Amino acid sequence: MDSSQQIVYREIKLSGMISCKNISNSVKNTKYTIFNFLFLFLYYQFKQPMNFFFLIISLSQTYPPLQVGFLFTYIAPLVFVMVVTMSKEAYDDYLRWKRDTEVNNEEYQRITSAGISKIVSSDIEIGQILQITHGERIPADMILLKTHEESGTVFIKTDQLDGETDWKLRKSIVMTQTIEVQDMGKFNAKILVKPPEKNIYEFTGKIINQDIEEGLSLENTLWANTTLASGSCIGIVIYTGKETRSVMNSREPSNKLGTTDKELNTLSVYLVTLMLFIAFFLLSLSGFTENSPISLVRYVLLLTNIIPISLRVNMDLAKIFYCYQISNDESIGKAKPRNRTIPEELGRIHYLLTDKTGTLTKNEMVLKIASLENYTFTVDQANITEMRDLIAKNLENNPFPIGDWQSRKRKKRDVDFAIRDFATALALCNNVTPINENGQKILQASSPDEIALVRFAEEIGVVLYKRTTKEITIRTDKGRDAYKILNIFPFTSSSKRMGIILHHKKTDRIIFYLKGADEVIKDKIGANVAQTKMVEDCETYAMEGLRTLAITQRILSAEEYKEFSTSHDRAAALMENRDFELRKVIDSIETNMDYLGVTGVEDKLQDDVDKVISKLINGGIKIWMLTGDKVETAKCIAIATGLRKRENKFIELTSLKTQNEIRESQLMKEDPDIGNYVLVIDGISLALVIKYFSKDFVQFASKCAGVVCCRVSPTQKSQIVEALQKETIFRVCAIGDGGNDVGMIQAAHVGIGVEGKEGHQASLAADFSISEFKYLADLVLWHGRLSYLRTAKLANFVFHRGMIISVIQILFIVLFYYSAIPIYNGYLMFGYSTAFTSLPVFALILDEDFDRKSIDGYPILYRTVQLGRALNMTRFFLWMFKSVYQGSAIMLLSIILFPHDNFVNIVAITFSSLIFTELLNIFSQIQNWKPPMVLAELFSLLIYLISIIFLKSYFDLKFIVRADFFWKVLIITAVSWLPLHMAKVIKEKIWPPKNRQIQNYNF
Repeated sequence: MDSSQQIVYREIKLSGMISCKNISNSVKNTKYTIFNFLFLFLYYQFKQPMNFFFLIISLSQTYPPLQVGFLFTYIAPLVFVMVVTMSKEAYDDYLRWKRDTEVNNEEYQRITSAGISKIVSSDIEIGQILQITHGERIPADMILLKTHEESGTVFIKTDQLDGETDWKLRKSIVMTQTIEVQDMGKFNAKILVKPPEKNIYEFTGKIINQDIEEGLSLENTLWANTTLASGSCIGIVIYTGKETRSVMNSREPSNKLGTTDKELNTLSVYLVTLMLFIAFFLLSLSGFTENSPISLVRYVLLLTNIIPISLRVNMDLAKIFYCYQISNDESIGKAKPRNRTIPEELGRIHYLLTDKTGTLTKNEMVLKIASLENYTFTVDQANITEMRDLIAKNLENNPFPIGDWQSRKRKKRDVDFAIRDFATALALCNNVTPINENGQKILQASSPDEIALVRFAEEIGVVLYKRTTKEITIRTDKGRDAYKILNIFPFTSSSKRMGIILHHKKTDRIIFYLKGADEVIKDKIGANVAQTKMVEDCETYAMEGLRTLAITQRILSAEEYKEFSTSHDRAAALMENRDFELRKVIDSIETNMDYLGVTGVEDKLQDDVDKVISKLINGGIKIWMLTGDKVETAKCIAIATGLRKRENKFIELTSLKTQNEIRESQLMKEDPDIGNYVLVIDGISLALVIKYFSKDFVQFASKCAGVVCCRVSPTQKSQIVEALQKETIFRVCAIGDGGNDVGMIQAAHVGIGVEGKEGHQASLAADFSISEFKYLADLVLWHGRLSYLRTAKLANFVFHRGMIISVIQILFIVLFYYSAIPIYNGYLMFGYSTAFTSLPVFALILDEDFDRKSIDGYPILYRTVQLGRALNMTRFFLWMFKSVYQGSAIMLLSIILFPHDNFVNIVAITFSSLIFTELLNIFSQIQNWKPPMVLAELFSLLIYLISIIFLKSYFDLKFIVRADFFWKVLIITAVSWLPLHMAKVIKEKIWPPKNRQIQNYNF
């Protein structure tokens, strides 16, 4: 059985009959309902090991033999965390429900045999015929049956589907365009379509009316969630709900887990292991009895503070704050954090993989130079005037814009003919549509290159005046000329060319225009002088950093075109292998093309791109440029942007087609001077390298000063990211502005999208979006660096806060004969992690080790955080040592200085010393004080002093107001805090941190 027999086609009649089951068109993005919210939320939360652990701990307190304190002591922190998380989840789901309701209740006009009626979006079904008006959202996937324009065309906006901002042209079915609206449902025709699929750029179908068949393609479709940008139209629904291209391509943003989060999870596992070890050790010291299992569990329960339950809440709130600072920083434009879980990852980037066009360049195209076979000119005002005069002069003697090419044989004296034909080709061979918006002429196209060429043609006197699906009209100084559109062959990344066949009414000629990349077009014009010149011109312009296109034409005879048209129509009606068969037919006429010329278009560099790249390189970030452009163009951009410095040389690995060629290349050779080279590799070589020598490639490229990957596909961009992540331990960041960059942006540890002229798809798919490349330096070097340092400091302190109180508890157990009872209970435990210390601890995220000017002037400071040493095992053990020392000092000195006091007084002494020590510890950590930090410290101290008055069950006021209480607590606090603080101060004076060394050296 062949493939065509295996596919079950969907049959839809215009009368409403369908051969498939209807799928609800209701939109539902919510995770919960009112009835299941609580149950599902708790299920999701307690699936997480740490939350489940604390739940078990809390529940254990309902069993009397295991009770070691008030249930409130254990349940309150867990409830607090759950309430905060629940509130966030409920609010987010409410916003999703609100958006869904608005979409589902949108009203549309449905056309039936009885007339026009209203229908809401959620009730739309397959086979229904809808009328869509200007500005309305397309509610389901549809086939365009009729427009109210004579041309049978409409424009749609697809930015909510593919992120592209350019308007797309859509055409109605030829056989239904002339049918009256009221008769549409009575038309006896059926549409065959394939089962739903994800690809938004391909569609195959056909409409059958009796013996007449018409092939349907992408240009006949209206995908759900696009918007009608012009006119009004009528369409029939072919897919709804989860079968629409929009839903099939939608997915929740990937929940990337940052390296810092992974490190914190690892440290938490270590602490769990430590807690179990200490509990067993205490049991061993107390002696094994028949009640040992109960005692072991009670010891574990008393030591649960080792694992800080508040860590996740603190981290989440800190990340929200970092993202708030990024989005409200006016100095980096309209930056948007779209992934609030990894802002600190911006501070640990080692590799930056960047797109070129629209990211490093502005995607603002201007024609700079053009070369005909016998004439080359730069585009300036003088040459434009000269060419305009030549065209005008030619039109005086030859009123038709197409000269007799066959008789002229490209003679040198025919420069005016050549220029005129060249300009005419630029005006006609494109997908540009001129529209009138608010009294102004606007050119709409899928690529800014096209608009640049059409504008140049206008400047020299050949104006694209009007375009419909059937006809193109150009205007010259001698009037207008109309060309009937016979066929259009759009540009694709695989074909790398665009063609159009036109019938010139005045001369009755059929002209085939073809333009594209030189490596494709050179085979279409044959091996001759024109081919040689074309290749040389393209290489020369590429070395100047210009984007090149070769322009050709061919006059087709009526017989040639008739034969082609018959074969093309036959292939277009196929339901299987249509694209392959169409390509074969089109290839048959892409021969013996007449060479018209080459264009060189400049894509301007983004503002300050060279300065940003210099800063990032000085910050220790290796930059790889990934582009689909040719080698010479990419090398020029590498030089212009500073990716390749003057002292660097290029190493080229291009056109390597076998494994042996790669083995013999410089990739497999040791070179001590490799750090002074910039590697240039093309897509052909890269395909083999990634497949067979991925590790060698990464090792070699990582040692180079930079890497330029040319002629790479979107898939290869993602493969490069994945290879780097697989073969190195370092963090990879990818930045781009187009839909072809989405893959690498999503694959990278950190993805950054630029809201460029290619649309918003990249920025919507990214973790962070910026409006221009120049803001990348501040985003990474300032916000990223600070976010990581602050996160590390906050995490270390939260771990310390849990460990120090656990050390006090351990010593209390040992000193009081291994009694499994808590030293602190109830409000003291709850207040310790909230009211008494949370604000000062959280104020750590306001700290800055350097001001912004210093970071901007000395990007090398970024290197001090790249390796993640602010949150490593060494730093963790130092904080644990600090906890052990301070907890021991507080507990032992309290017993020594107050040997005869009762249990309540011991609690007051140790707890007061603990609070004062923690507030002073925060003082030691802050490098640049700000008013909110001071207020947080004073407010927390005040809260604690006030609580002493009200928590009478924990504090004996008569004892506390005694003079010896004050000076003894002062001594305990001084012994626990001052030695460590002085050691820190002395160490920084003798052995200053790396960042201070760098700053002092540079200053």
